[in-house]
Parts: sequence; structure tokens; C-alpha cells
Amino acid sequence: MRAGAVAPAVLRVLRQDLARYLAHPVWLSPGLLDPGPAFDPNRQQYLATTLMMALLDPPPPPGLHRIAVTGVDLFLPVFTHVFGTAQIDGPVGIASLHRLRPEAAGDPPDRELLRHRILKEVLHELGHTFGLVHCRVPWCAMRASRVPEQVDLKDAAFCDDCAQRLGIPGDGVRGNPGKE
Repeated sequence: MRAGAVAPAVLRVLRQDLARYLAHPVWLSPGLLDPGPAFDPNRQQYLATTLMMALLDPPPPPGLHRIAVTGVDLFLPVFTHVFGTAQIDGPVGIASLHRLRPEAAGDPPDRELLRHRILKEVLHELGHTFGLVHCRVPWCAMRASRVPEQVDLKDAAFCDDCAQRLGIPGDGVRGNPGKE
């Protein structure tokens, strides 16, 4: 689902990437979520939890997880910004392209870099909806990221422990030092 202006081509590529990495089918909703009610004029950002609550109307059917992708700048009250957020072991989450775009840091646009960043962020938020918490494995998609460069250091994959919890194949290559 889109929240605000996100190019449909971005979502199509994301759907294909997610289906490949998760080894499960992924669907795109034709729905469009209006981010307007989540706008905070004092911060000039959008409250992520307000958008997530809107994703629950109507509630997703059991077993379906709904992640919105938006182009707006998200925040949670305790953070200056977030790339996304999700309900732990719940059905919804949201991810934002806004600060993941290289041009947000003054760099030239890079579609492939943005493609990898949003894939990793959506995998991360989906992991939360399946009950995963932040992981200490540096390359795992469940590693917390505060800046885009930390997203870049992660793989678009889960460590063996996180993959096993999700019921998807792990890569079997790297160990798991533990969880935070």
C-alpha cells in the first residue's frame, strides 16, 4: 500500500524483491493511504503511529501483514526521525523512502541504492510484525539503523536465527552472536 506519493514502479520492484528474499508471495494493494491526518505542524513530519493505525482500518485478515511505503518524513515522539516502524507481532508497519533517498544527504540520486535501502527497511519492519526484535548480527536485516549508512551495511537477508524464527531459509554461512 502507498501512503502519499510513491511511484508505482518503486512498489512493483519492491514486491518482486520481497517475494524473492522471503520465498513467499507478496501482493501489492491498490489502496492509497492519505498521510495528511498524521502531519505534525510543529515538527513538519508525520507521526508514524497514526499512519499505522490507519492501516488497521479495515483490519487485515488473519495471517496477512500490511506494510505501507511512503515518501513522507516519519517520526516517533522519542526520535528525531524513523525510517519505519511496525507493531511487534502485529499485522501492520510502515516504511519511508524520505530519508533513505541519497539526495536527502546531499548526494546525487541513486535508484539502485534506494532500491536496496527500502528493501532492507521493509524486510526489517516485516520482521517486527512477525515478532522479531533487533538483532546484534551486524549484517542481519533486523539490525537497528539510525542513519542510511547503517542500512547500507546490512544485507537484504536475515541471519540464520531470525530466518528460522520466520520460517524462511537462512543462508547457513554466518553465525549469530545474539540478540539485543
